[in-house]
Amino acid sequence: MRFSVPGDDTWHEGKLVLEDETLYFCSKEESKHFFARVLFFRGEKVHNIVPVNRIRDMVREKSDRLTIIYTGAAQSPTLEQVSSSEQLLSTHLITTEHVLNDVERELVLRMDAFKFIIYFTSTNDADLLSVGKDVELEKGLLKIASEALWIISRDSLKRIAGDNIVHVEQKKRGIYQGTEYGAISVGYLSEGSGYTNVLSTIVITKGNSIEVLLKAAQELMHVHTPKEKLPEMENRIVTMMYAGALDIAPFALESAAQALRLREEELKNHLEHLNKLGLIDLANERLMKKGIKYAIALSKHSTSGG
Repeated sequence: MRFSVPGDDTWHEGKLVLEDETLYFCSKEESKHFFARVLFFRGEKVHNIVPVNRIRDMVREKSDRLTIIYTGAAQSPTLEQVSSSEQLLSTHLITTEHVLNDVERELVLRMDAFKFIIYFTSTNDADLLSVGKDVELEKGLLKIASEALWIISRDSLKRIAGDNIVHVEQKKRGIYQGTEYGAISVGYLSEGSGYTNVLSTIVITKGNSIEVLLKAAQELMHVHTPKEKLPEMENRIVTMMYAGALDIAPFALESAAQALRLREEELKNHLEHLNKLGLIDLANERLMKKGIKYAIALSKHSTSGG
């Protein structure tokens, strides 16, 4: 296993040890960059210490690369110093896919987060739970932390980033064989599609747990929802770009401005403002993920009559 740690740009060859709810990043190598006071664990040099309760997120960037994000103190050789800081840090791991699968799963299961026993299924069908539909459900665990939620089953682990979630809605409540059940739908942008597709996962749980789950998932979504209040013209620009009805390439600006009943210079000013806010990528003439979420929110707001 290879790993990098905060404050040192060197990749180290070593091992990860999990003991007493603490991660130790160890190696036998000598380092020119590390603390004057060296900490050893089982005879090996410790390059980093991460208490599991300090982990805030984990991102699987590639099949063989995992980033662990946590609060702590960079280059600290003692647990006391790590625990006294709220600085957000990250450590990167590179190893074989099946090893990272085990590491990621174990750490997600141990993360300090809201936890729910659920039944779930993924679908693009918004009417999945309508009467007469046959639903194939899988039993699992759902965990909600500050940056993402995870759906964990016997054979799989799925992370849905908070900034990918576009809606969380209660779908249905009912009683089956004397037990109350509730269902919510979590809609999120598909990263593999360049954030152009919205996928949905239906989550079902028992009793009043659905209310707590719904609130926690909605709070995660709201934290990562764009807060901008744009002028009506810029709302229109974002909406039309999302619908594919507005080309902002330089050669098309004149006709785009005419369609919006603006002078070309006015359109450029609006586009520069949207670019500055991170809703569009002016250089590549496209909506950013933040802009896509904003457009979806506008659409849901208008259809709900708000």
